[in-house]
Amino acid sequence: MRLAAVLLVLVPAGEVMAQESPETKLVIQQGGREIGREEFTLTQGRGRGAPGTTLHATARYPAINPTLRLAATLEQTTESALAKFQLDVEGPNGPTVILAAGSGARLIIRTVAKGSEAGRELPGGPDVVLLDDNVFSLYVAVADLATPSGRALTAVFPRTARRASFVARRERGGAGGGRQVTLTGDLRGTLATDAQGRLLRLELSEPATVVARAQD
Repeated sequence: MRLAAVLLVLVPAGEVMAQESPETKLVIQQGGREIGREEFTLTQGRGRGAPGTTLHATARYPAINPTLRLAATLEQTTESALAKFQLDVEGPNGPTVILAAGSGARLIIRTVAKGSEAGRELPGGPDVVLLDDNVFSLYVAVADLATPSGRALTAVFPRTARRASFVARRERGGAGGGRQVTLTGDLRGTLATDAQGRLLRLELSEPATVVARAQD
């Protein structure tokens, strides 16, 4: 009951969209062509002063006159466990709010769209990460969980109901104290974070996607 109550507390999409401009900017390319832009902040601490980290991200596709806008909030505990996830989507079909919360081995996802509301329960746990096909700063959660020997993880994409099983292996010698991670399995590619844990670069094989820090 407590978990369900958390999922019922919806933050209006406009409130998330109106947050201060995030400091880190990303350029998203597919096939060598820019398709969108993303901005995010990654800060220490969570709501109500709880310990952990909070990621706020906004993404636009395309960057100018976008037809798809997304805003994501991811709060994690000091053990990199999911504390809060919210994804606000503004697209051709109207606004959608997706919330997720975990408790033990359960992951509950609730989706509220115009004229409809749905909930579902999925297997959860410490090896499950929440990702999205258009919000790439969420991959910092993967970097947090990667190990030198390789850690088997399951990615859940709440917006599309897709699941992906993969292994995240942390490589040696991350630039400037950051992390370099190799992904194999259903998700294949590499990702790098800076010393503050913020996404620096992400390359995914399928589809051929490159996400990198903006130069301007």
